[in-house]
Amino acid sequence: MAVFSELGTLKHLTPDSDEVQKKILALQKFITDNYYVCTNEILSELGEMYICDERFTNNIDKAGGDGTAAFVNQAIAVYCSKKQV
Repeated sequence: MAVFSELGTLKHLTPDSDEVQKKILALQKFITDNYYVCTNEILSELGEMYICDERFTNNIDKAGGDGTAAFVNQAIAVYCSKKQV
């Protein structure tokens, strides 16, 4: 949840800002290092779950403040679209 807390402090930036994108990379690396290989496809699906599953949304927003889950979803979408090119 620490990464989500950090991302919550960056909500004043745009989802495509370098600082935000570095945190998304850190999130992907954390998942890969601690759970399973987090491909861009998996990360993209996780981003969708963060806003579609109330449990994820509530926990992420609790860690980073209201709107963090939606912000992370947007930042992940940017991150994954850049990685597709």
